[in-house]
Amino acid sequence: MEKYDLAVIGAGSGGLVAALTAHRRGKKVAMIERNKIGGECTHSGCVPSKTFISSARLFHAIKNADLHGLPEFTDVNKLEFRKVMEHVNQVIQGIYNTEKPEHFEQLGIDVYLNQEGAKFLNPNEIQIGEETIWAEFTVIATGSSPRMAPHEGSELLNILTNENFWDITELPRSIVFLGGGVISAELGQSLARFGSQVTIVDRNDRILKAVDEEVGQLATEILQHEGINIRTNAEVVLCQQDPNGEIKITLEENGQKTMMIAQTIFAALGRVPNIEGLQLEQAGVDYTARGIQVNEYMQTSTPNIYACGDVASPAKFTHMASYQAEICIDNILSGNHVKSDLSVVPWAIFMAPEIGHVGLSEADARRQYDQINIFRLPTETVNRFTTESDTAGFIKIIMDKDDVILGADAIGAHAGEWIQFFTLAITQKLSLEAIAETIFIYPTFSEIAKKVTSKYLRAKRFG
Repeated sequence: MEKYDLAVIGAGSGGLVAALTAHRRGKKVAMIERNKIGGECTHSGCVPSKTFISSARLFHAIKNADLHGLPEFTDVNKLEFRKVMEHVNQVIQGIYNTEKPEHFEQLGIDVYLNQEGAKFLNPNEIQIGEETIWAEFTVIATGSSPRMAPHEGSELLNILTNENFWDITELPRSIVFLGGGVISAELGQSLARFGSQVTIVDRNDRILKAVDEEVGQLATEILQHEGINIRTNAEVVLCQQDPNGEIKITLEENGQKTMMIAQTIFAALGRVPNIEGLQLEQAGVDYTARGIQVNEYMQTSTPNIYACGDVASPAKFTHMASYQAEICIDNILSGNHVKSDLSVVPWAIFMAPEIGHVGLSEADARRQYDQINIFRLPTETVNRFTTESDTAGFIKIIMDKDDVILGADAIGAHAGEWIQFFTLAITQKLSLEAIAETIFIYPTFSEIAKKVTSKYLRAKRFG
C-alpha cells in the first residue's frame, strides 16, 4: 500500500492548489480525480463560459457598429454557431494542455484517475478502483454539480446544464432558463445576442436575488431591453418532453398552474455538493445535503481530514476554493491557526454590463448597523465609460458612521476589475482618503474608485 503525507480528492481549482502547495512544501502528495484534471472551472464553468460570453459580446458589438460611427456589417445573419462552440472548446483544450496528468506526475505528484472516484475505508485509507492508499491527511475538494429540474421519466434528453451545454453545435431557437441566478444572466444574455429566444424563470420576486436591489433592477432592465423574457414568482413544478422533442414546462404562478413550451431548457437551479460515493461515514466525516461540515479552520469532524471549495462552502467561487485550499494546507502543516474569513468575499457576474460585489451590501449593512453612510456614483461621470459608449451603471460604497468601508456594489463595464480596489481597501483597512489621494491613470475604468471616494469626501466637507 502506497503511503502519502497528503491525499487530495478532487482536482479542480481547490484540489490543484492544495496538491501543489503541499508538494512545494516538501510533502508526498496523491491527487485523485474521477474525470479530468482542472475540474468544473476549466471544463464546464469559468473558462468556457467567459470565452462564450466574449464571443457574444463581440458579435453584439459588430451588430451595433453604427453606434460607434462605423459602417453596418451585413453578414451578421451568417453566424455559424458551431464555429463559436469550436472556438470555446479550443480555449478549453489550450488550458487543459497545461493541466494534464503527466504535468503533475513530472512534478512529483502521484495522480490517480478513476471514474469510480475515491472511497474512504477509514480516516486514513482510501480506495481508488482496485488500489488502496494510506494518507496521513486528506483534503476533500470534490466540488458541486448542477441541481436537476423536476421532470417526468428517467431521462430528459433536451435538458441542458453547465456540464453538457458545451457539447451543443446548433443555436437553440428557444430556451428557458430555470432559475434566475448567475448562469442564467450570463449565458442567457449571450444566447439572446446570438439570436435565441430566451426566457428566464425564477421563483423569487426578482432575478439575481443575491445582488444589491438597485443593481438587480438595472441588470433586469438591460436584459429585458435585449429581448429576454423574465418571469418571476414562478415555481417550476414539472418538465415533460413531447414526442416532437419540445419541452412542456408546468409552472405555479400566484397559486395557479400555467404552461410554457420551449425547444430546450437549461437547469440553473443551484448546486449540490459532490459527496456521493465518498463513503464519508467510514471516515467519520459529518455532512448534510448542503455539503461537508467544517469548522473555521476548514477541518471536518475527523481531525486529519479537511474540505474546501463548493463541497464545503456557501461561497461557491473558484477563487474561494483556491483561498480555502491554502488555508487547509497551512493548518495541516502548521497546526490550526488560519481561519477561513467569509466576511469579505469578492465576486462578479460577467453579463454586460458586469456586476461586482465585495463585503456587505446596503441591505446587510442596514441590518447590522444602526447608522451607515451610502454614496452612489453613476459610471457616466467617468470619461472612460463615455469614450467606450458604455455608460450604463454605477458604483455604491457602503460605510459605517465613521466612514470605514464595509462593502461596495457595482454594475458597469469591467466592474469585476475595479471593484477589487474596495476588496483591498476593506482587507487592508484603507481609508477613503487613501483611495482618493492615490494617482489613477486617466482615462481608465478604475478611475471610478478614486472619483467616488473623492466626491464623497468633498460632499461631506463642502456640502
